[in-house]
Amino acid sequence: MLKNCLVLITALTAACAPAKDDAKGVVDESSPPDVPTEIGKADESARTVTVDVQSAHPYTNNLNKVYSVPLTGLPSCATDVRLHFSVLRTETNYDFVTVEPTGAPAQEFDGNLDNTWTEWFPRNGASVKVRLESDDSVTRHGFAVDKIEWDGVPANCPLIRFPPCGAGTVDVTPTPTTCACPAIPQCVNVAELEIRHSTQRGFNFRSHNVVGSTASETHPGPADGPETNVIGSVDIARVSELIDRAASLGLLHGQGYDHPVSANAAREELVLTAGAYSVSFTASEGAHDTKVKQLIADFEALFQCGTPTGSLTCNSGYTCEETTCIEEQSCVCPALFDPVCSTSGQTFSNGCAAACANVEVAHDGACGIPGDSCGTILGLSCQDPNKCRFGASQFTYPFPDAGGTCVAANYCDAPADCNGLVHPATPGAWACNTNACAWTAGSTWKTVVDGRFETAHPYASSTSVWKEIALPPGAQTMRLVTAAGFALEANYDFLEVWTWVNGAWVQKKRYTGATGPAATDEFPGRYHYLRFVSDSSVNKQGFRIDAQYR
Repeated sequence: MLKNCLVLITALTAACAPAKDDAKGVVDESSPPDVPTEIGKADESARTVTVDVQSAHPYTNNLNKVYSVPLTGLPSCATDVRLHFSVLRTETNYDFVTVEPTGAPAQEFDGNLDNTWTEWFPRNGASVKVRLESDDSVTRHGFAVDKIEWDGVPANCPLIRFPPCGAGTVDVTPTPTTCACPAIPQCVNVAELEIRHSTQRGFNFRSHNVVGSTASETHPGPADGPETNVIGSVDIARVSELIDRAASLGLLHGQGYDHPVSANAAREELVLTAGAYSVSFTASEGAHDTKVKQLIADFEALFQCGTPTGSLTCNSGYTCEETTCIEEQSCVCPALFDPVCSTSGQTFSNGCAAACANVEVAHDGACGIPGDSCGTILGLSCQDPNKCRFGASQFTYPFPDAGGTCVAANYCDAPADCNGLVHPATPGAWACNTNACAWTAGSTWKTVVDGRFETAHPYASSTSVWKEIALPPGAQTMRLVTAAGFALEANYDFLEVWTWVNGAWVQKKRYTGATGPAATDEFPGRYHYLRFVSDSSVNKQGFRIDAQYR
């Protein structure tokens, strides 16, 4: 159905409308959606909710169908909404998707408009209608609504604009819930901020402490009793940022935790104090929750002197040696290079230098072996060929200054972590056995859940339909198995295979005629799209294929 065209006489009709039917051999040339579905989900903001409303793929001719997109999952204070089409593909100028909000103008779409947001409209009622209309020929993939974004402010809140906290203070107000009114700022003087990080194993108690900008450390004294020294000052702005982050994450106002400590591990504690709020987190060393672990890493980075990322300025009577404030003339060490690694992840030239820095030696030799810390704001590295593991199957920085642990080059959490390692020159696949890569010869192919792609028999003309294939975590490659024959019009109708490679979709294979996928055709990667596309005439029996992985 051609819209937005006033037809006065027959001669004007041709000038207003494009040719209705595709010419012989002309097929839709669109590409897959911008990003794989599982990757795209990570981009959702706090003001979006996920939905799943889709047309048939492809839709049919002579259609006038209404789909209901629920608005019931939105918070009570949401007043305006907009819909996101992850996929929107219709025949341009003839088939239309129309969003019909109650009490607001309809919004109409046609053509290829993947990754499209509607305009904002008032939230009226429990749902919004999405209408799909098609004419009597040529169909496309259709649409999929995957999320709703909302906007609004809490109702019945006092019309008061609270002034922000002034200079020299930090706002520690708890983050309001979604529809709560803004709270009166709770401003705490920076001189009242305190952060303490300590570890203890038996009598070996060590601690870094900051009150305002004053930095002190505690370590075992001559008689194994704790000895505390004020060693310098740190950047108060960075202390404030840590407290502010803890408040925004809900840590400062929570209950903290006291996890059981393993018998063979040190007890590690982080204490945050800001005005009336004080909270502690205790666990085995290195076993804290992710957010707390990052706070610890960033706090310890404050105690580095003489580095671009450090914050510590040594007091009088202390000097900065190997990024640590030590008492002047407290140690005279031989010029001997016999490296040792401290528990802070720093390599010292010898044990004497580590002792002068009042740090505990983790092991002989330079840092960077399996088990040592890596990453963090200090940029600690692992010795070759070891690698830094930031989390399960995570060997690249998830964000700047993230901290991890050095592991062996063949360490794995899933078979995909082994990709790139040298393996025997025999057919097979990687396996991950007790966190170690192992090459398994002649691995078995497994069927992808919801991995079947089938045309009608015979299929329709002028069709373009996509099938997303997301392999499970750890899978390395895909192949397609044909059942019950493969019959497309040669050189006019096609089965295409697309793969997500280096942040873009790449067409890997195009099948036509009677030659379908072979068992030897493999497509490395986790994310794929299959597409069937046909031109305007001649219809064969089509195909039925199943995706498999290993």
